[in-house]
Amino acid sequence: MSDIGRRRAARAAADDPAYTEKVMAIREAAVRVFRAKGLRVASLNDVAEEVGMSRASLYYYVGSKEELFRDVVSEAVTANIESAQKVVAQPLPASRKLARLIELLMESFERHYPYLYVFVQEDFSKIGGDTETATGPWETTIREWNQQYFDLVKQVVAEGIADGDLRTALPPGVIANCVIGMTNSSHAWFRPNGLMDASEIGAGMARMVLTGLQPENRP
Repeated sequence: MSDIGRRRAARAAADDPAYTEKVMAIREAAVRVFRAKGLRVASLNDVAEEVGMSRASLYYYVGSKEELFRDVVSEAVTANIESAQKVVAQPLPASRKLARLIELLMESFERHYPYLYVFVQEDFSKIGGDTETATGPWETTIREWNQQYFDLVKQVVAEGIADGDLRTALPPGVIANCVIGMTNSSHAWFRPNGLMDASEIGAGMARMVLTGLQPENRP
């Protein structure tokens, strides 16, 4: 680790409010830059300019563009998991929970556009290792996030099948993978400020899924 890296780690560990405030300002600036330019084109120089500091000063708070990207993605993904946990805990029919999970995920993709899509679609070897083969902390974290979210969706589907609110010949895990895959694939076509916003698209997706999962005796 470089001398700057050691000092950066020491300040982060010291829980300095001023340092934390500056880090948050840098992350917010990075979000704006990633949204405007995309991860591949954006640079730390762009982030430094956006936050109003030199690139040399920026290194006291962040080590690389990839590290900064991971930080902003972490906040978005963990917020998605927390939102899903709240939905699952609500005393609602499974069909309504599943619809809300779909709606919330699409809304998150719009709110965090485009960097959350970059997280979904990027070749991870370019931003920290192939998630299928690498075993570093970042790759482990990605797998844990994916598993947590998958388990929540699967739980809702399993509850719906058990209580008769949902009907399907497929196992809950297959349905969960289909739902998550459908929403994640929107990176190929969804753009903010299009003909429909994310809330409308999410609601339409939910209706489409639930129509195929309705019990036969439901009108």
